[in-house]
Amino acid sequence: MELSGINDEEEVVTYQYKVILLGDGAVGKTSISIRFSEDQFSQQYKQTIGVDFFTKRIELTPRAQVTLQLWDIGGQSIGSKMLGNYVAGAHAILLCYDITNYESFANLEDWYRLVSK
Repeated sequence: MELSGINDEEEVVTYQYKVILLGDGAVGKTSISIRFSEDQFSQQYKQTIGVDFFTKRIELTPRAQVTLQLWDIGGQSIGSKMLGNYVAGAHAILLCYDITNYESFANLEDWYRLVSK
């Protein structure tokens, strides 16, 4: 039996990747996560406490699928002892800043230094 171009003998390969979003508070990490994973955008700001999780599934081919786990780390976590636990096992890290806030850009060096440890 064939479904969507896949016959019973072909196995679907699934890849899973952990992507971390880091940066100062209120720079748009949650907005990026929601827009990418749910194709929505909210005008209201809600501070992330700790970490929020989002998932995005992408079908590359009928036999290859990718699941991205987006970890939205709260901006106040820069001094947190938990930050190392959040970052552990990450496949990618997205450093985020607000283009209208130079300090949030300058602080990326601190975020990068923490991740590099």
